[in-house]
Amino acid sequence: MKKLLWAFILSVLLSKTDFSPSYNIIVNDTPSEIEGREDLMGRLEYLNLLSQDPKTGEVPQNIRQLELQFDKQLLQDTRNLRTQQLSVSSLGPNNVGGRTRAVAFDVRNENIILAGGVSGGIWKSTDGGNSWVRKSDPENRNSVTCIAQDTRPGMEDVWYHGTGEIVGNSTSGGAAPFRGNGIYKSVDNGESWQPIASTQNETPQFFNSHFQYIWDIEINPANELQDEILVAAFGGILRSVDGGESWEVVLGRSLLDEVDTADFNQANASYYTSLERSGNNVFYAGLSTETPLGDTLEVPPPDAGIFYSINGNDWSEITPVTDESRYQRIVIGSSPSNPDITYFMIDSSPILILEHRLSLLADPQRVNGFDPEPRKIPKFDENLGILNTQRSYNMMIRVHPDDPNIVYVGGTNLFRSTDAFRTEENIDWIGGYNPEGGSSVYPNHHPDQHDLLFLPSNSNVALSASDGGLRLTSNIVADSVMWQSSNNGFVTSQFFTIAQSKTSGNPTVLGGMQDNGTDLSSGDLNWEGIIGGDGSYTATTKDDVLWFAAFQRGQTLRLTLNDENDITSFARVDPGGLVAQQGSIYLFINPFALDPTNQNRMFFAGGSQLYYHPNVSQIPGGSQTPTSLGWRNVYSIPLANGLISAIEVSADGQKVYFGTSDGKLFRLDNALFEPDFQVTSIQSNVFPENGYVSSIAVNPEDNEHLVVAFSNYNVPSIFESHDGGASFTDISGNLEENADGTGNGPSIRWVEIIPKTSTDLILAGSSVGLFSTETTAGTGTQWVKESSDLIGSAVVTMMDYRSSDGRLVIATHGNGVYETFIDDFKPISFQPEMANFNVLSTYPNPFVENANIQYSIPEAGEVRVDILSTSGKLINTILWGPQFAGTNTVTWDGTTPSGTSLTNGIYLYRIRYNGQQQSGRLLLRR
Repeated sequence: MKKLLWAFILSVLLSKTDFSPSYNIIVNDTPSEIEGREDLMGRLEYLNLLSQDPKTGEVPQNIRQLELQFDKQLLQDTRNLRTQQLSVSSLGPNNVGGRTRAVAFDVRNENIILAGGVSGGIWKSTDGGNSWVRKSDPENRNSVTCIAQDTRPGMEDVWYHGTGEIVGNSTSGGAAPFRGNGIYKSVDNGESWQPIASTQNETPQFFNSHFQYIWDIEINPANELQDEILVAAFGGILRSVDGGESWEVVLGRSLLDEVDTADFNQANASYYTSLERSGNNVFYAGLSTETPLGDTLEVPPPDAGIFYSINGNDWSEITPVTDESRYQRIVIGSSPSNPDITYFMIDSSPILILEHRLSLLADPQRVNGFDPEPRKIPKFDENLGILNTQRSYNMMIRVHPDDPNIVYVGGTNLFRSTDAFRTEENIDWIGGYNPEGGSSVYPNHHPDQHDLLFLPSNSNVALSASDGGLRLTSNIVADSVMWQSSNNGFVTSQFFTIAQSKTSGNPTVLGGMQDNGTDLSSGDLNWEGIIGGDGSYTATTKDDVLWFAAFQRGQTLRLTLNDENDITSFARVDPGGLVAQQGSIYLFINPFALDPTNQNRMFFAGGSQLYYHPNVSQIPGGSQTPTSLGWRNVYSIPLANGLISAIEVSADGQKVYFGTSDGKLFRLDNALFEPDFQVTSIQSNVFPENGYVSSIAVNPEDNEHLVVAFSNYNVPSIFESHDGGASFTDISGNLEENADGTGNGPSIRWVEIIPKTSTDLILAGSSVGLFSTETTAGTGTQWVKESSDLIGSAVVTMMDYRSSDGRLVIATHGNGVYETFIDDFKPISFQPEMANFNVLSTYPNPFVENANIQYSIPEAGEVRVDILSTSGKLINTILWGPQFAGTNTVTWDGTTPSGTSLTNGIYLYRIRYNGQQQSGRLLLRR
């Protein structure tokens, strides 16, 4: 059986790279950079850990479809219970789009654009992308992978979109592919959408349908008598001539007649397929040698290769043949100005760019019409500049409508060639990551390319689709291409985390997004970028004096911002060096928590150890190197297994609860009395074994009342304790299909306890939306869905509640952020004990490694702490920054600002606050 490669390009072999590019964040307009690096594989590993069935170590196959069906049944079963009570509104971001693979102009009116996010649904613009309105039902499948319009006269109101993303989707987690549920159709120009029944899967517990992964859809406008649709789906090219009522496989492996219980994971069928219709109505298709079986087969599937058809039904192979190669995805771009010319980009090793001319099939200088001239793969820098598809995650090739030699290819970057990539000299970088190294992004553009469209009335105006949504340029052939956002209400951003201002009435929100960094809103629906990378945990302090933002794998920054939300100072504050020393790692999205009574006190998940810092304002600024200064272990023995995955500090600061990725739960009882921390294991025999603790909620007015969530599938998910963890009750209730947690119940990502004057409200953010209950009754607890009309079945990843004014902000992975104000909320606030400005203690003293100076201040304010010689000479300023009312602690390690260790002896400390001063002595004895 034949294997495929193009012999004439073997001389241009390139090494394949899995290097993940990074963002560049300029601090205060200086050359200093805080580097953040997108880590696709790290993200998938994290999501797999979050979602997997702990018994099998795998995310259940097809769980997204199954949990959505479960959710619909749950809505029907609970419609007579308490009605939803939260009035929810969107907070945007209107200017930050999420991962977008599907976009198209209406052929009758180029100001009408339809676009879809892979986890954000279908959106429509009627003003050229200046504004967008969601058109798909929030409760339907949010996955949109491709879109096509019926362009025949009189049929232009008919549109189709495909679902199901086989690689890269992060909605349901990790290694589990995000299977779709067929094709949706609109007959009113995208205003409403209904699934095509023949493409729906009646046995969703199995991977047994071509239509669970749709790559491309094309309409055949030449067929005036029939509604002919061609679809690139898993395994091959499918064709319908009756608008989707019936189908046949016209190219590839036909699996339509397989039994309902068949498992396509074992099929020798192409994993990736592609489809393109040229301007002269010739269809091109590409079928990968990659199958669900990976490299376990000695031979690829028999139908792999490149093909063309002049009628959509009969196909001819045009693959140049040897017996050497395998490849993954193929993307295709046809030239509008010369439809005989088509370009193919093949994700093999090396990546290939090939030109094909249909009119020269019989040319002896060509192989089946392919030009034997090797094309130049963009490779300006061996790490970032190479054309990187991230294992077929991002790929595109397009041809300028007016010139077949102007070709655009995209991976993480976007490149343009004016001679079809024949020479390196004519290749320009016009989008995505900087190919010259570093971590910057092309101005106003975004990495990870998926499509490029040209305006019909002006072919130099182009619309780019990427993991950052949509960008528009007025001149795609300019020497310097200028981009502007066309997101403008295309709310498809994928949030991991969210936090809001601590000040009552302040609208400010800060959140971390997949592949879009950490952004901030001061009440505007258009958010402002703060740092890049994959946005992780965020926080702010009283009066928003300090901000904390992190990117992937625990890199956490302390920031100050000016009135325009520009960064004015920064410091990396996480204990990365200590984590590395203990041989552990951070989670991809790594938690930390601030003490609500003093937001300079931080508890940080350091892999197998929980770390504590008494005063993160003391950590020196201006560096992106992690420091160990001031950090200490909360408990002496690291975890034997698992990583710390969730942390919650009680509203009074007295208790800290933390959980792990292997189902362990702990309580720190005397959190305000460091350094004598006491940690208690609070395990329960009702907890799922080896489950992932995704969230812990503590009642703001009762630190013994907590709710714990486990995010795994096939386990009980939500547990409640009223005695600080001495005992727990399973309150998963109707969020589980079966009492033991098995079945198709959703993954629970976040929980909140909200005290009201009448009763407590408990909220659960899940992989199918937001749920609430006012009465817990063990496994009989009834949860009711909130905001089915807006949040719908979007994944709710995190919430942040402000008890001073009842404001709740809700982050989703696919449809941005929402807010609501709780009716009948109970205002709760804890004030620190009144204290004078005094030194409380110094310990240890004498000291060998570190000395701690503990002092109190009556109100928040700026504090300076100096170390002096006995003669009064300044040796080191160990703190000059904001401090909060109550008890504060600073640490000195017996060094100068440069890190030079001082000799043994007596040193003085001096604390200045609000025009007052306190001082004392420290004895260094190494």
